[in-house]
Amino acid sequence: MRNFLYRNPDLYDEVYAGTNRLDTGLCERAFQQYLGRLPGSLLDVGCGTGEDVGHFARQGVAAVGVDLQPLMLQRAKLKYPDVTFTEADMRHLDLGRRFEAVISFGYALSNLHTDTDIAATLHSIARHCTPGALLILEALALPADRAVIGLPRHFTLDTPELRARASARYDLDRRSRLLHRRRSWHDEDGMLLEEDSARFRMLTPAELRIHLERAGFDVLDVHDREHPDRADMPSGVMVALARYATRP
Repeated sequence: MRNFLYRNPDLYDEVYAGTNRLDTGLCERAFQQYLGRLPGSLLDVGCGTGEDVGHFARQGVAAVGVDLQPLMLQRAKLKYPDVTFTEADMRHLDLGRRFEAVISFGYALSNLHTDTDIAATLHSIARHCTPGALLILEALALPADRAVIGLPRHFTLDTPELRARASARYDLDRRSRLLHRRRSWHDEDGMLLEEDSARFRMLTPAELRIHLERAGFDVLDVHDREHPDRADMPSGVMVALARYATRP
């Protein structure tokens, strides 16, 4: 993976500011519906620059964030010095504690390309859940229509230091379920700054449910991130809500 924004986490925050507000709003509604309150403790898997976990820490939740990108974590620690951040591989977490809620956004699960790695991660998350803990998990949804990829194709940066735009191209290998994204970043004069690329594993809602159930979770709901009432997942991103039921 080559990601321009991961290497420039201040720019990452600029591009995804609105997305973080969507994340936390979705979580707060789920907490109210299924817990009746904010959780006492929360783990953010793939926390990035810490916006989501920092939001809940400010509200008194004992929150911990984990990520594998050191530059992203450096920025997270600068922004939220009172929050615990840990550099760790989500497939092999061993934090020595359990949480009432676990959240995971930013395509974290979709960065795992095999069923083995997905299963390892969900079992790892389960080991950090208290009985009845709520899991809110984002994943990329495999489109039913070969021609439709609902993910963002245009990205904009507008800061005092840099004004730039990026266009994204997507190619899906349906046999491997891998989506290849290529982005080209240009400055305001049209000069090419950088090209980056990433591969993401896509799942159907049914496949995600099976993975969660095998890790010991009772699935409460799987819906489109931006259109909860749409069964066809038009945004390309699905969110699963699940409760930890048994030790995997």
